[in-house]
Amino acid sequence: MWTLTLLSLLVAASPQPIGESRAVRAALKNAERTIDERVQVMTARAPFVLLGTTRGAYLPGYGAVFSLEVNLVPVAGISPFRPAYSPQEIQNLNRQKREKLGALRAGLRPLLLEQAAGLAQIPPNEKVALIVSLFNFHWEDTTGLPSQIVLQATRQALINLQARRAAPAELEQGIELREF
Repeated sequence: MWTLTLLSLLVAASPQPIGESRAVRAALKNAERTIDERVQVMTARAPFVLLGTTRGAYLPGYGAVFSLEVNLVPVAGISPFRPAYSPQEIQNLNRQKREKLGALRAGLRPLLLEQAAGLAQIPPNEKVALIVSLFNFHWEDTTGLPSQIVLQATRQALINLQARRAAPAELEQGIELREF
């Protein structure tokens, strides 16, 4: 009797049936893989490095959030073998990163758009968000560079944009982009 009561409490406290949460997790895992693959394709045009793999989470009432970290221009860290960078090298690194930032920005909205269809378990009124953290060493000049790019839109808005085969200008209006 006690076991049955405890089990009833656990089931009642669960926000989603187990089958649904497994389906959401499977959809998130698939989206994680797809995002990683698409970022690798982006890097072929403007080489930068995906650090680790994309991580996705579902936040009930908000939606799906995907987080990844990229290094726009990989360089060696300070070490006994590379004790310092000259001011000119640091300035050139900043310039190179600002140049590659455009290619990254251009690829992010279509990337977010692609994910909407595969996330059928996410309610249409909830959001799909992509958070891209940009890696920098503490000694770098980060003038003109954000540390994070956040894109978000409701899943329904993304589906609508995808159905219309929206032009880049429409994507810019339909998908919110913020930089921090």
